[in-house]
Amino acid sequence: MKIKNGYFILGAGICLFAALSIFSQAFASGVSKGLDYCVKLLIPSVFPFLIAASLTGRGSVPEFLCKILNPVTKLIFGLPARCMPAVILSLFGGYLSGAKTVQSLYANGITDRQTAERMMFFCVNAGLGFSVNAVGSGMLDSRYAGKVIFSSLCISSLIIGLACRLFFGVGTEIPRRNVSLHTDLASAVTESVSSGGAAMLNACAFTVAFSGICAVFDRYIPHPLLKNILSCLLEVTKGCADISTTASLPVIAAVCAFGGVCVHFQVFSSAKDIGINLPRFYIFRLLNSAAAYAVCRLILFFFPAVHPVSVIINPPEAVFSFSAPAAVSLLFLCALLILDLDNGEKIC
Repeated sequence: MKIKNGYFILGAGICLFAALSIFSQAFASGVSKGLDYCVKLLIPSVFPFLIAASLTGRGSVPEFLCKILNPVTKLIFGLPARCMPAVILSLFGGYLSGAKTVQSLYANGITDRQTAERMMFFCVNAGLGFSVNAVGSGMLDSRYAGKVIFSSLCISSLIIGLACRLFFGVGTEIPRRNVSLHTDLASAVTESVSSGGAAMLNACAFTVAFSGICAVFDRYIPHPLLKNILSCLLEVTKGCADISTTASLPVIAAVCAFGGVCVHFQVFSSAKDIGINLPRFYIFRLLNSAAAYAVCRLILFFFPAVHPVSVIINPPEAVFSFSAPAAVSLLFLCALLILDLDNGEKIC
C-alpha cells in the first residue's frame, strides 16, 4: 500500500509540475492576488487569534470551575469543562484557532483522541476577525453584514456540537495528572507567538497556492457560476470575494461555514496527531454549512438589512473622462437608486 501511495504522490508531483509549466502565467497572477489576500485580510484578522489559541491551549481551567461547569458542558456538548476553551476559541478565533487548541489539549493529555476528533467536527469556524473584518468590512463594506454572518456561524456550530453530543455521547475525561500546572508565562507567550507565526505562515502558503489554482480555473473555465462554485469549494477567502457582489448573505454564510478545501488541509495539518475521519468530517462540514444558511435566513427574517455589495480588494483603476450623455445617464441611475432605497424594502 505504501508503494502504491508513493507512485501516486510521484505522479501527482509530475502532473503538478507539468500544469505549472503550461499555466504558469495564470498561476502567477493568482499567487499575486493570494498574497494580497494574506497581507490585507488574513494576517491582520487571524494572526492575533492564533496566538491566543496557542496560549490558551497551554493553560488549564481551574479545578473549582471545572466542577461547576462539568455538568453543563457534558449535558450540552458531552465534553468536560477543560475542553471548553477550544469551543470558545473556535467561535471567535477562526478556522485554525479551534484546531490548534484541540491539538494542544490532546498533546498535553487533557483529552483523548476520540474526544479530540469529535471536537474537530464543530470546532472549525470562520471566527470574529474573518467574518466581521475580512468578509463584512473588507468585502461587503458592511460590518453589520459581517456580524450577521458571525452570529449565524456561532449558532450553527453550537447546533452541530449538540448534534455530536447526541450522536457520539459523552466524551472521556482524562485525569489532570498529565498536565503541567507550572508553565512559565514568558515561555508560554514566546512559544505561543512562535507557534502562531508558524501556523499563520502555513495558512498563507496554502492560501497563495490555492489562489493560484483558482486563477487557472478562472481563466480557462468560461461559465461564471461554475467558476464561483469552484472558488468557494477550494479557497474560502477568494470564494467569498468572488460571490460578494452576486450572492445573498445566507449563501456567503454557508460558504464561510464550509471553509473550503484550502482551510481543511490546514486543519488536517494542525491536527495531524489526532487522526480525523474524513467522511465524517465532510458530512459535518456540509451539515454546518446548511445550518449556517438556515440560521442566517432566520436572523434576516427578524432583523432585515440591506446587503451592500462592494468588493474593495484590488479595485480596478478608474478612467476619468467627461461625456454629457454619460453624465445624464449617471444622474438618471442615481435617481433610480434613491427612489429604490426610499421604498422601504430590505434586500438580502
